[in-house]
Amino acid sequence: MLIGIAVALLLTWLILIAALAIRRPKSKVVQLEAAYRQFSSSSVLPTRNSRLPLTLLVLAVLVVLNVVWLGLLLSRASDERAGQSSSSRSATPGVSSSSGPSSASGPRSGSAEQRTIQLEDLADSAKPFQTVRIQGTYRGGGDTFLRVQRREDGKWLDFPLPTKTDESGRFTAYVELGQPGRYALRVVDPDSGLTSKVFVLVIKG
Repeated sequence: MLIGIAVALLLTWLILIAALAIRRPKSKVVQLEAAYRQFSSSSVLPTRNSRLPLTLLVLAVLVVLNVVWLGLLLSRASDERAGQSSSSRSATPGVSSSSGPSSASGPRSGSAEQRTIQLEDLADSAKPFQTVRIQGTYRGGGDTFLRVQRREDGKWLDFPLPTKTDESGRFTAYVELGQPGRYALRVVDPDSGLTSKVFVLVIKG
């Protein structure tokens, strides 16, 4: 749009110069000379179009400035087009590179699948309200909160207190059961849903 305005101004200045370059009609000149003789005591007549060279000079300077401005606009537009083309070319590798993380996410998901909660040295039986220790290792789950759950009426219920793994993934939890019977227990990661193998603890009355 700025280029169009510059071209229009250039054409306007050229038209003005052409219009001023055309001499006034001779009848107009004669009338002006007669009027000047009536109101002037000097016999010297002013030179026709004495201001015309100055006007043409001013218009010529404006035309030059307009041409310079037009050249700057054209160079700026060419630079912007070059920048847009280079950005579009650089955007193409970005698409292929964005596909890289998605393919790289495969090993991370695979490592998550390799996480396991392994229990160690489990007690087979205990007395009512006896504290039972449950320990093990959560591979790949350092600094993670875990829950011990028991199976009752077809549902898994959480024990009140959670446990947390250390940096290596080791954990130790403690539970108490008051009623005699057989209890199916497990350890679960609430965030990922990963669980250990179910084991049975017998509370003897």
